[in-house]
Amino acid sequence: MCHTVVDCGLEVVTRQLVRNLRQVAQQQQPCGVDLTLRQVSEWTSTATIDFDNTNRQAAKTSTLPFDRTSHAITLPPGAYLIDFNEIVQIPRNYMGSIFPRSSLWRSGVGIAAGVVDAGYEGAMGPLMEVKSHNGVVLYRNGKLAQMVFEELGQSVEGYKGIYQAATSRVGRDGAP
Repeated sequence: MCHTVVDCGLEVVTRQLVRNLRQVAQQQQPCGVDLTLRQVSEWTSTATIDFDNTNRQAAKTSTLPFDRTSHAITLPPGAYLIDFNEIVQIPRNYMGSIFPRSSLWRSGVGIAAGVVDAGYEGAMGPLMEVKSHNGVVLYRNGKLAQMVFEELGQSVEGYKGIYQAATSRVGRDGAP
């Protein structure tokens, strides 16, 4: 049985499901916690995806630099991989979801991320798509997404994949 109850932002912060917050008061939201921008990367190679991971190889990435003075980056339309500053430690009776903040999608920028499994610990980062033909300017540590948690009706075995305890969103085989 896997029914869910959404935990509020205060509970997420109190239980330290999300760590390395920049400023708790500004990141805690009624239904979750805001996630902030650490870095932006672009893909530099082809990825290989199969069923049982025998041929799996994540695409290589290259980190794009922020302006040294303004700490901003201007991104033209396209797809990017981003890293959040925050890391998670998800109990085996919770799962997480990442959603773009409304100010982001109202500017023509989307975020797509998979389920953050019960038992996962480490860094996270989604696909960011700049769809506005005018691009977007992002500042380092800008609030881009909100993470919400759902409590499962019972504990599960938990995540045991290759990204466990990753220090960046690409994990071991796609590290920049």
